[in-house]
Amino acid sequence: MPVIIDTEKCGKIENCPGEGLCIKICEQGALFEENGDVVLIREKCDDCDLCIQNCPNNAVSKE
Repeated sequence: MPVIIDTEKCGKIENCPGEGLCIKICEQGALFEENGDVVLIREKCDDCDLCIQNCPNNAVSKE
């Protein structure tokens, strides 16, 4: 089950204490930055949960 990103909690990469850590640690390239927002490519997500475990804003979760 792919993850979902709560854009309100995320608050754009420029405001992220981890500076887009979820994107940096995604081994599948399922997360990328677009206009300051974190965007998910659902087909690439392999449910590793690294982004959930490492998001400093608790903005990433399961559906």
